[in-house]
Amino acid sequence: MDLPVGSRFGRSDAVADSGILFFSGAPLNMSFLAPLLEAQDLDLAVDAANKRAAELPERGALPVLAEGIVRVEAELAVAREERAEMERSEDELARAVSQIALDIESAEVERYSGKRKDRDEAVAHDVSQQALRDKQTGLEEQEMGLLESIEIVEGRIAEFESTIASHRMESENLAEVIRNVQSEVATKVARLSESRAAIAPGIPDDVLAAYERVRSQPRSGGRGATSLKEGRCTGCRIKLPSLEKKRMLAEPEEALIQCPQCRRVLVRG
Repeated sequence: MDLPVGSRFGRSDAVADSGILFFSGAPLNMSFLAPLLEAQDLDLAVDAANKRAAELPERGALPVLAEGIVRVEAELAVAREERAEMERSEDELARAVSQIALDIESAEVERYSGKRKDRDEAVAHDVSQQALRDKQTGLEEQEMGLLESIEIVEGRIAEFESTIASHRMESENLAEVIRNVQSEVATKVARLSESRAAIAPGIPDDVLAAYERVRSQPRSGGRGATSLKEGRCTGCRIKLPSLEKKRMLAEPEEALIQCPQCRRVLVRG
């Protein structure tokens, strides 16, 4: 069974009776298919540039740093509240110590005011004063302990604040790296796209459509076209039977040929 083919300026479709080759007649010359591979090289370069920008390790590091900042900020908030509570307690102790000091001074003033007191009253006064002094000493010791605890908490707060500042600076540096790479990639993609745009008009629309359709498939690796060498598709490595190879070589240069297995556009060498 002979295969119908398209005229140089016409179009027809046919499927080989063996089911191995697919043809679509189109106004296509060898000079058209060579630019298709060149366009593919440019497309692959764009893919690689975009992949580089998308898969920067800095992108993965940013969320980790952000999570770290959130975690440390929570710990910082707890430490600050702890310090505030200690400072309130220390302030209460300081006021109590000051009040006891005033009570002791007032009692001493009263004792030596000239008013006569018997021996029992004097003893009671001394006992009371000593009790106040003991209480004052105890409160002062508590106050000193609180001040030491506040100092420890302030050290933790300073450490948390330093960690947050460090994480934020590192995040800013990573973001700057990402911005620089994105700008570099955008410039490169624009240049590649301009080169591709200059090539595309020389390739028939149906060829580009077939190429783009195959290229968009996940398993194509971004390659919608490949060379046909010695009867073998260099994309999927399938070797065509001799009969089909002869039929292919007999086709006019205008014929669009796709590999029956990977469906890539075949460029005859």
